[in-house]
Amino acid sequence: MSRLVALHAGGSREPWQKLGLSFTGNSCLLADVDLTITDDPLGLHSWTIDVGIDEVCDIDGIATTLVSTSPGHPATSRIGSHTITGLDHVVVNTDNLDRTCAAIEAVLGLDVRREREVGNGVVQRFHKLDNTIIEVVTGPHITTVGASLWGMVASIDDLFEYCESLGDDIASPPKRATQPGRYISTVRGATGLGVPFAMMTPHVPGMATR
Repeated sequence: MSRLVALHAGGSREPWQKLGLSFTGNSCLLADVDLTITDDPLGLHSWTIDVGIDEVCDIDGIATTLVSTSPGHPATSRIGSHTITGLDHVVVNTDNLDRTCAAIEAVLGLDVRREREVGNGVVQRFHKLDNTIIEVVTGPHITTVGASLWGMVASIDDLFEYCESLGDDIASPPKRATQPGRYISTVRGATGLGVPFAMMTPHVPGMATR
């Protein structure tokens, strides 16, 4: 078993509440993953992953807590009147794909599933956890040495209706995603999350995901 348990982001709860997320204390659920808001600066700062051992470490500079047990959350959660059916993927930026992917393999035991060239020198590699995908990205736009958590994408049951309820000032109109048969919408930076966050339609049965 290897599953993402929690993500820790700096900032405040209010921008996330604009999306319809409900908090208990400083935490809310993105499907079965806890999003915990801290007093740190804006951005994703660390994660907790269940791999069957208890250890505090780092993965190529990413603060990581490994646990042997994790909360038994339901597989889905609510966002406003809609349902998050899963945390589709978490994005890790790196200046060196080989180094970061080797660190993920060494710590989490997850092999690279696939590599994809996006264009303009941007390359992605994918590692699969039980409940989400780690998408590792490099390219000319990344100038910081080391790896860092960057953003995430959640799957929403009815993306078009959900985005209409939010309005164009909060989320972009859904457009076709890279994955066949799926659509994606991005939360606008002015909303103030401090973390790149997008929503997608759920996986299409029979279609390759990564």
